[in-house]
Amino acid sequence: MKQLSSNIIRIFMGSIVAIMTITVSSADAQSAGDALRFSQREISVGARMTGMSTRGFAGIGDYNAMHSNPAGIGYISDSQFNISIRGNTVDDEFETGSGGLRLDNGMSTAEQSGLGNIAILYDVPVTQGSLVVGLGLSRVRDFTRELDFSGVNSTSTISSSFLPFDNEYRIDENGNLEELNDLPFAAFNAGIFEYYQDLHLQGEYPFLEAVVPGTSIEQLGVVTEAGGLYEATGAIAWQATREVMVGVSANLILGNYRFDYSLTERDIFNENTSEHYDVLLDDGSLLQGFNELGYEQQLRSDMVGLNFRTGISTTLGRAFRVGVTFESPTWTYIEESYGEQFVTRFDVGGELSYGELNDDIGSGVFEYSLRSPWRLGAGLQFSSGSFTLTAEGELVDWGQLKLSSDEGGDVFRETNRVIENTYEMVINAALGAEWKIGRFDIRGGVAVRPAPHESGLLEITASDALELGERIAVSLGLGFRFTDSVRMDLGLQTVRTEDYWHAYPSDAGGPRQDAQVQINETLTKDVAVLELTWKF
Repeated sequence: MKQLSSNIIRIFMGSIVAIMTITVSSADAQSAGDALRFSQREISVGARMTGMSTRGFAGIGDYNAMHSNPAGIGYISDSQFNISIRGNTVDDEFETGSGGLRLDNGMSTAEQSGLGNIAILYDVPVTQGSLVVGLGLSRVRDFTRELDFSGVNSTSTISSSFLPFDNEYRIDENGNLEELNDLPFAAFNAGIFEYYQDLHLQGEYPFLEAVVPGTSIEQLGVVTEAGGLYEATGAIAWQATREVMVGVSANLILGNYRFDYSLTERDIFNENTSEHYDVLLDDGSLLQGFNELGYEQQLRSDMVGLNFRTGISTTLGRAFRVGVTFESPTWTYIEESYGEQFVTRFDVGGELSYGELNDDIGSGVFEYSLRSPWRLGAGLQFSSGSFTLTAEGELVDWGQLKLSSDEGGDVFRETNRVIENTYEMVINAALGAEWKIGRFDIRGGVAVRPAPHESGLLEITASDALELGERIAVSLGLGFRFTDSVRMDLGLQTVRTEDYWHAYPSDAGGPRQDAQVQINETLTKDVAVLELTWKF
């Protein structure tokens, strides 16, 4: 008869590991992928720039300039009010990369819509030149996406990923299990694996997972991300000389991020019976035969950050305009709450679960800071009659990302080392065109956002569901002037990128089993922005 360690040992170990969780596990909730996720921005803001896949670095007389080159708002000739709605549809096409999962499906879709921006620009009456001030709030990042997969796996099981490494458990001289590290401890309390004293006495690895390796199980997983970032901006631009505009802006970043992941495994062919697996509880009752298990992760992040921009824009003859802009690092404060839940259901005897309580291992709250890279942008605009062509580039050194915490420099030492050694400098590029025909403006463009690392795909953990590959955007736009004071603009943009998802948990020690289920994804984000501009 196999025996579970006593309740006293479990309570004792729970106290020890809970203390360890405060100082160690909380830091593991963040990664290089988290830093990148919270620092990336959408390719374009506003309907006009979305239709051209550009940012407006050369200098544009539009509220979008506050989010790129603030000198551009100096070109407006009348005060104006802008408001827009923004919607996204994200299609996720996926296939199995490794791990033995035979997928039943290959597509997931997520949608989001809401306020795109609201802004006001005031053309200050001056005796000479131009002076414009602006206030605005714009959605600059959307995290919405979903991966919903199902299939049969005869090669691997998530239960193997919770088995402790040799340095993660301790057994006393009498063969009693005394100690387990945090993740195995939580799974052990939920019956996902069991300690067998007789295996230890025989000199063998003393743990067996609930699912017998090689049996066929159904796996169902759902990964969802939600939330976004808004940028509240105050900007001022003035005409320094006849040909030169100068502008500065202060920007407050506000946002939230929500991540949920669940994986369910079911013994649909009844290959896992009471002969293969049982758990003896301290009260003498016996749980027999694996039926189903569930594993869930949750992460909630609230963010507030600050950065500054300064820019210059100048005309070169009648046809050309050139601009340069510098954006400081964004200093962001982040408060996160996180949790994990585990449950195992048996053929006989009921179920075991762990993680429902706030003080359970794997749950907690953590506060930290993120410093994003500085950014240098430049744009060149060519105009001839009613046609305008814009080319621009942005230099971003992703290796300058840095995480920090008041708990001390050691908390993020390894993560910052990974960022510094893995992420690299990139040049974001875009090309957009605008053609005015009567009351209509027709627009189009392309943009490329290179991957921040040489491989194109970075090794990511089960909490890193994000676009890490190269992003490529194409766009179309249409504007219509109802009167000299009222204009409506529509921007449509499609952004494609590739990444992959590891379905089994990893931690500071890396993947916890070799047979890792990898799902390769191609993400297509369709963006629509409808904007109203009123000049007054």
